[in-house]
Formats: sequence, structure tokens, C-alpha cells
Amino acid sequence: MSQTLPKLSHHMVDEAQYSLLRSVGYLNAAERRDVIDACGFGDIAHIKDKRKSGEPYITHPIAVAEILAGFRLDRDTIIAAILHDTVEDTEVSDDQLEQRYGKVVARLVDGVTKLKSSRHNKQQNKAATFHKILTATLDDPRVLIIKLADRLHNMSTLDAVRPEKQRATAQETLDFYVPFARLMGLNDIADYIEVLCYRNLDSDMYNKLSDKLLQHGLGRNFQREAIHRYLTIVLTNLELGGHVKVLDNRVVIYRQFFRNRGEINALLRHYAFEIVLDNIEACDKLAYYLIKKYQIDDTHIEDNIRRPLPGGNQSLTLIYKRDNDFVKVTILTKQMQQAARLGVIGAEHASDVSQSVIQASLRNMKELVDEDSLDDNSPDFTGAVSTINELMDYLHSSKIICYSPQGRAYELPQGATALDFAYAVGPMVGNVAAGANVNGKAAKLGTVVKNGQLIEIEVGNNSEPKAEWLGFVVTNKAREEILRWFKDLSAPEKQRHGQQALDRALKTYQKSLADLTECDWDNLIEWRGLTEKEALFEQISSGTLLPQLAVSRLFSDELTTIHTQEHSDEMSQPQQLVANAAGVELDFANCCHPIYGDPIVGHLSRHGLVVHRHKCFSLDDIRKDNPYQVIQLRWRDDNAVKQSESGESSRKIRFPAYLKLSVALSDEQISEVIYHLRQLNIGVETVDVRSIDTIIHIIVRSRNHLAQGIRELRSLLGFPNIMRLYQL
Repeated sequence: MSQTLPKLSHHMVDEAQYSLLRSVGYLNAAERRDVIDACGFGDIAHIKDKRKSGEPYITHPIAVAEILAGFRLDRDTIIAAILHDTVEDTEVSDDQLEQRYGKVVARLVDGVTKLKSSRHNKQQNKAATFHKILTATLDDPRVLIIKLADRLHNMSTLDAVRPEKQRATAQETLDFYVPFARLMGLNDIADYIEVLCYRNLDSDMYNKLSDKLLQHGLGRNFQREAIHRYLTIVLTNLELGGHVKVLDNRVVIYRQFFRNRGEINALLRHYAFEIVLDNIEACDKLAYYLIKKYQIDDTHIEDNIRRPLPGGNQSLTLIYKRDNDFVKVTILTKQMQQAARLGVIGAEHASDVSQSVIQASLRNMKELVDEDSLDDNSPDFTGAVSTINELMDYLHSSKIICYSPQGRAYELPQGATALDFAYAVGPMVGNVAAGANVNGKAAKLGTVVKNGQLIEIEVGNNSEPKAEWLGFVVTNKAREEILRWFKDLSAPEKQRHGQQALDRALKTYQKSLADLTECDWDNLIEWRGLTEKEALFEQISSGTLLPQLAVSRLFSDELTTIHTQEHSDEMSQPQQLVANAAGVELDFANCCHPIYGDPIVGHLSRHGLVVHRHKCFSLDDIRKDNPYQVIQLRWRDDNAVKQSESGESSRKIRFPAYLKLSVALSDEQISEVIYHLRQLNIGVETVDVRSIDTIIHIIVRSRNHLAQGIRELRSLLGFPNIMRLYQL
């Protein structure tokens, strides 16, 4: 083959071209000729360009194309990969690409071409580029896999750039590209990129774990082979046609280690296997056998065959303990395995339910993107920052999939309610929702739904949105639709709805509007800076004031006070950091110890508004019986902390936190811990050394401040597992 290929500008380029052509043997002869032509065209276009390592630049895009050839992608994708930097970095134009290789190649190259403007800052340029890649991916998912292969090759060759650049690129990739890839079901390539991110983020941590994996490599191989033999025997005994494959689970081990989710020696005892069977019945038969044999409880069983994960991946996953090892077995059919490799790109190979889940993710992302905000003539760089911030929140939020009675999948954030589901179906359903059935049982609209549930929304001819709904919906879509409905009402109608909402909220305290005294009304009106009740009602229907908070202000057991900067005690400052509860008596729950930056909700109690972490277990029963008493809260912007930290008042932002270290500290280590934490302005209240671990009570300003302290301690103490305890 090498003799028939044209000679290019450098022997390294010739080698890259030869290697690529060996990988695209699945293409027909005409397509391979086009690939050779693209290598020559790209070589000339990049003739003056060098990589940081000194290699001819064109070796990089050819290597990207070779990565994609491993997925057996089509001619257009391979050529677009070879030429993906030409429009951005050379004199080549979109028109030239279109004339030579066709519209699809030109469109794919445009999708991965960065947006740059000297009139905008780095953040705006980066956000605009992310926005462009997102919109192009939603139009053609091949854009994303080209960008991912580009990142994979770049991340594996970052040694030639500065350490700060390595870390910045790795963090950007981990924040945006990896979760985006997983949501699109591109898990194979995401796994490789994620491991490279950790290598470039913190080489010390990466090397420590890599060394441990090498040290225990022989023992791990022995264990893997033993488990593999056993699972193969099980298949034979159950007369199941299929095969067992050992999975490389290093990405999971690295992820758990870097995210402080496990102690290093325990992580080394985790093994993963994939078992591919002929059909779903065979999957169920094997799962039933293993569940019975190892007494696997429900928390370690995930049936994502019937209820696919976000990204559309289907499998039946079991985790069980064998001696001192943790074994994860992923059971699936060949069709599921094929669909899982390429996610959205191979969606036509996926089952109907898997395709429905992929479409649910695509719908949510399309709603985040204003298709007209980034056109070729006038890109909205400023608007892109806002959109990408929303996208980042979405990508990093925990997600669940719920289903309509017709079997259509809807993707929601964890903590979403039945009413959020109704608005996900559409405003014509949400606006007339009257109740819900969750897995066949009657439930209130404020009920928090869970992954895999089947939800039916009951509607009423006379039903209409209620102002108090704004207190418990989680999704922006639901909130915006409710606000849009109220906005279109006349002033008298807004006042009527606000008045009714306040009356319903009073029922929490067994009261009604008739029970309010003139003093109560004066209190509320003065608190809101108004002159009349009607304006108060309009604030409620406009979403400016939650009726639940107005009632909490009036009828909590203790007299509500408005904390001010001048008249605040040690703990009033944290209360001021809750954005949408100004002027309401707040308390921070001792059952979960929320700190600034945690996702939070408020429980309306007799003692005022109690702030909890949104996952607090003590809210489960309350949500079941009285879901409307739990409202969504949010912290003020980070600037609130930054500004207060610049002055004396920073000492008054105090939150208690409790850490459990998986080591029993010596006296010398305790001294070091206290010294290093104090260097970070983290207070140490108590250190309780026990037989195998240590509990430390500390005082921090925020979740980020706490994370900073945990990173410092892990590095100082040789990377033990450090857990935050929410309850002692």
C-alpha cells in the first residue's frame, strides 16, 4: 500500500497517511481515493504549521481521522476530521471544501470551527464556540464525535504545553465534552478522554493510583481470570449462548479516586465484566440466578433494559461481593452493545425505548439553545455565555428518566416533581394539571418523582396554574410556562389569583384570609415596600413573592425579624445568603447541615423556614404527605461571598461541616492538619481520633471552601478517602 500512496511533505506525514489508509479498509475504493486526496489537500494547507512538539501539524488531524476509523465511520466524517482545522487555521474556505468534498464535509468542518472575535473576551469566545458545537451537534451528531476524537488526540499529546495549559484543557474537557459525550451515549470515547483528563489535571494523584494499579496488576489479573472462568461456567450450566468479556474499569477507578468516592485499596478490588447474550429473556435468566446466589439487594440492581439511562444505553447491571472483591456485571444483548458504542450516532440500531430516551435528551438541549442566537452574520457572544452556563448546570445535574403511559421517555433533573413532568409533556398539559398517578398510585403534583417511574397526569376542564406552584417546580421550563400564563392575565385576574394562593397557603397553619388582622396586613405590606394589598397579590401571581413565604413570615412561632448588616449576630450572615427568602425567619437544619453552595430546599414549619440539603432524608415523609410545604430555595450569587470576604464581615459567614477521614491520625498529623486548614482560613473545632478513622468538626464559608480543604488534606495525608458527614 505504501508504494501506491503519494509522497507528502514529510516522512512523519507519510507514516500517518499510511496508518490511516490501513484503518479505512471498510470504505469502498472511490471513498478511499477521496481520503488520500484529503490527506494531500490538508498537507498543503497546513504546510507551514507545526505542533508544539515540532511535528508537522497535519499529523494531528490525520490521527484524529484514524481514531474515528476505529468506529467505522463514513467517508464524510473521516474527510471532515482530516480537514477539521483548515478553515480555522489556514487560507482554505468553506466554499473550497464544499466544491471539492461536498456540502456535508463543509458543514461538519464548520461545526467544529472555533468562533473568535477580538471584540470579545476569552470567556465569551469560548462560550460562543461551545454554543456553536452544541447547535451543530444537535443538527448532526457527527460534529461531536469529530470534536471528541480531536480532544482525545490532543489530550494524549499535551506534554509539550505548559502545565497550566494542560490543567485548563483537562478541566474544560471534563466539564463540557465528557458529560456532553455521555449524554449522547458516546461512552467508549468518553472513557478514554476522561482518564486522560485526570492525568493532566493532577499528575501526582494520577501517578499514585497508576503505580498502585501496576503494583497490584498480577493479582488483579489472577482475580479477573478466576471470576471470568466462573461466569463462563454459569453460562454453560444455564445453557445460555453468549460470551463473557473482561471490562477495563480503570476509568471508574480513576473517577472514584479523583472524586474522593472511595479508599484506594478498596477501589483496587473492583472488577467489571460484560456478558452479551442472545435476547432479553436470557439476560433475565442470568440476572435471576446471580441475584439469588449472591443475595443481591435492590440497591445493587439496575434494570436499564426496560428503563434506559440518559444517553439511551440499555443493560442489566448487578453489583455483588465475592470474597473481598466487588464484581460489577453488565448484561446486555448484541443489539444493545452495538447501540451503546456510538449512542446517538448509531441510534438507528437502538431499540424503540432507547431511541425515545436519546430523543428526550436532545429535546432538553434544543430547548436550552436559541437557534437564532448564533448566526453567521452576527454571533451573540454575550448571550452564549448565559446559554452555556445553563448548559453546564444541565450537563452536571443528576438526571432521571420518567415515562408517559404511551411509553414516551422524558428526561428530568433529580428532585423534579410530577408537575415538572406535566410541563415536560407540554404547557397544554401542565397548565390544566389537577393531579397525578405515579406507577398507578394517586399522587399530588408536588410529589418528587424517581427514575423509571410511569407517570400519568390527571387534567381538569377548570384547572389552571396556581401561584404556589412556583415554589416547588424544579425545571426552568415549568417555571417559565407558569410565569408566562400569569403574565397574560389582566391586573384584576392577577390579584384574584394572588389572593387565592395566599388563602391556600394559610391552610398550612389552619388559617384563612379572614383570620389576618390589620396588623398582619401592615406587616406584609411594609415588608414588601408596598402601599396596598392588591400590589401584594400581584407580587404573588408574578412569582416575585411565594405565598408560602408570606405565611411563614406571619405565623412561625418566633417573631420574624429582618436581619440587616448593621444589626446582625454571628449566624445572621448565612441567613442573608438565601436569595429568595429575605425577611423570613430562617434556620439551618441539623439533620443535614447545609452550607453555602449546596443545592437547598426550605421546609415550611411552625418554627419558620428550615433550610435543608435537597437530598435530606428527613424530608422524604414530609414530601410524601405535604409536598407543597417543601419549596425550592437558592443562594445569592457567589459575589455575595466574595464581597463579604474582602472585609471584616467575612468572619461572620460560618457553616459547620464534619469530615470523616479513613485514617486514624497521629498527634503529629493532627498538628499538620490543623496548620494546613488554618492556612486556608478553615476553623478546626474538634478532632476525634477513633480506632480506624478520624472525625473532624470544621467551620467553612462555602461548599467550594470545604472542597478546597478536602483537596489539601488528601494531598497532605497520602490521598485517603475523606467523606463529608451530614449527620453525626
